Amino acid sequence: MNLLQEFINEKFHDAEIYCIKKNKNSLELYLSLINKIDKVITFVNPVFWELTSFEQQNIIFEFSTFDGKKIPGFLLEEYPELNNFKMSSYQISYLDSSIGLRGIIVYELLEIKN
Repeated sequence: MNLLQEFINEKFHDAEIYCIKKNKNSLELYLSLINKIDKVITFVNPVFWELTSFEQQNIIFEFSTFDGKKIPGFLLEEYPELNNFKMSSYQISYLDSSIGLRGIIVYELLEIKN
C-alpha cells in the first residue's frame, strides 16, 4: 500500500457520507470525519459508477483507490464492468461501508477539499 492510500484509509475510516452531488463534470461526496471536520471528495470527469442506495447512515469502512492498470481481482469479480477499464489511464475508487452506501467510481482525477 502506498503512502497516499494509507493516508486516505486512515483519514476516511468511519467518516460519514452525508451528501452526494453530481455536477456536469464531477461527482462529489460530502463527508463528516470523526473529528467533525467536513471534507469534499471530488471525482473529476467520472465515466462510470456503480453505487448502492444512499441510506440514513453511510459510514465508510475503507476507501481505496487503484490505477486502471492495477485493478485487483476481487474488484473485477465483484464489478465485471471494470474489465472495460483495465489497462486504461482512469483511476478507480472503491468505497466499502460499515453501513449504507458502497460501490465503485471510475474517473480521471481525485481532489480532496475542506
